Amino acid sequence: MAKPTLSWDDLRIFLAVQRRSSHGGAARLLGVDPSTVGRRIAVLEAALGARVFDRTPTGVTLTAEGGALLSRATRMEEEALALERELAGADARVTGTARLTASDGLVHYLLLPALDELRRTHPGLTLDLRPEARSLDLARREADIAIRLVRPRSSSLVARRCGRLRQGLYASQSYLARRGTPRSPADLEHHDFVGFDASLDDLPQAKWLGRMVREPRWTLRASTTTPQVLACVQGAGLAVLSTFIAAREPRLVPVLASLHPPDREVWLVVHQDLRKTARIAAVLEWLRGTLQQLEG
Repeated sequence: MAKPTLSWDDLRIFLAVQRRSSHGGAARLLGVDPSTVGRRIAVLEAALGARVFDRTPTGVTLTAEGGALLSRATRMEEEALALERELAGADARVTGTARLTASDGLVHYLLLPALDELRRTHPGLTLDLRPEARSLDLARREADIAIRLVRPRSSSLVARRCGRLRQGLYASQSYLARRGTPRSPADLEHHDFVGFDASLDDLPQAKWLGRMVREPRWTLRASTTTPQVLACVQGAGLAVLSTFIAAREPRLVPVLASLHPPDREVWLVVHQDLRKTARIAAVLEWLRGTLQQLEG
């Protein structure tokens, strides 16, 4: 039986799996069935004579052979994109600046890791990232695009739901080794907590924690997500965190996994006058693909 040969289509699927960390995420990105992704990765591995991915509880990771293939496949993609732009003509190049606002947690754990994909596709585009604690006003043009956890009401804005941020209760392994692991909701009364500051007590996850623990003993309160994640990793206490973010911090483990803090819907928002502008449309396309990771 002849050995399979390498194909560019298989390498495209390989790159999509690497960027989405799962077959399902790659399938949604490429618009194909997950079984097709799995089959083409198997063909690619047969052609190479080596595995390119290892499966983990949170997705897939590159093997050493996959890491070696990644740089070569990326160079091939860059050449293919450059050729497409050349054939399309210089006027097809997207340039300019797009201002994007989102929560700091989404910026640090989702958007920044995916930024290289936008850079390769649109090297002439500059992304102005604004991880603001307050919601910038798109109607007043404080930003061009927003990722929001609440659907906006303004009639001048176009909003599309792009996923959910599922929440869970987490602690570091070091904290649990020192203080013990809660076995029931009643045990939470005897533990320390990290969370949002008092001005954000109306957030759904803050209200949920208030119902679970009458008077949480706070060791740190912050207006943004990233300080809470880092404090939780360092063993400062328990925290209600997005499962998407917690999965990217290997020192964090779920606590009382049967408890389910309320999910947060994720909305991609743009002013209706801007959505067809080339630079904005390019960023929206990238964001729609990137936000699919929240469902994968």
